[in-house]
Amino acid sequence: MMNETPEAALRSRIADLEQQLKLADEGTSRLAQRCLELEKQLQTFYAAHPQKERQTDSPALVQPLLYYDAGFGFSQKDTVKAPDYEYDELNGMVTATFELPETAFNLRLDPGELPCCITDFVFSDDRILCRPVNGVPLHGDGILFLNDDPNFMLEGLNRFPAGMKLGVSYCYLPLEPLADDPLFAAVLEGVQYFQKTRVCEQMHLDQLEKTTADQKQTIEALQKNLSELHQANAELCARSKAYESSLENILSSSSWKLTQPLRRLLGLFHRSH
Repeated sequence: MMNETPEAALRSRIADLEQQLKLADEGTSRLAQRCLELEKQLQTFYAAHPQKERQTDSPALVQPLLYYDAGFGFSQKDTVKAPDYEYDELNGMVTATFELPETAFNLRLDPGELPCCITDFVFSDDRILCRPVNGVPLHGDGILFLNDDPNFMLEGLNRFPAGMKLGVSYCYLPLEPLADDPLFAAVLEGVQYFQKTRVCEQMHLDQLEKTTADQKQTIEALQKNLSELHQANAELCARSKAYESSLENILSSSSWKLTQPLRRLLGLFHRSH
């Protein structure tokens, strides 16, 4: 090797480079073939399960929408879209600003149309409380929406004036990409069972509260009747005493009149002796 000529060394270097290039070409070819196979598998899966195709590709399904009730209830025609709406697909952050076209009595915010998890929810007006209607609160500030059409009710004001601007930001994480994960499916089933159990328990508590309220009302009615009976009894006792006193007076007066002739005779007898 020490006596190798520059020409021989150059040829050896070229051979090494050609060998590396050949290996690189083979690796690239295998990678391309693997990508092609994966793409075919994905297309086959979507063909067999068209409902599994990622719906988040449709911007409308993750776009927030504000419903306003101007006195006739919520309807599809009374909605407002945010012209400055932004959705970051990398981190799921959504920002939007709405402007009310007319005065509203009630507001409802739909963050999207997919089952999702909402975190880092921030509203621009501190006077307004955003209450999740069909969501399950999680530890921290997360809210889990298991069904389509997640929504928030906006409460805190009697009226929302025309021209009012409402800004909102949150992290929107659709659950649909995780639907085929067995672990996620098991967790989701557990959460749904918990939600049903909580609803049943709440209904039971509501029934107990109603029963307690009815019993309290019955007790109050009985106490009122008892008080009225005590009052009636006191009045009867007072009347009875009055009757007794009157009777005593009558008897005393009658006794005096009956014994008056005898007293006269006794008086005459004493004077004659």
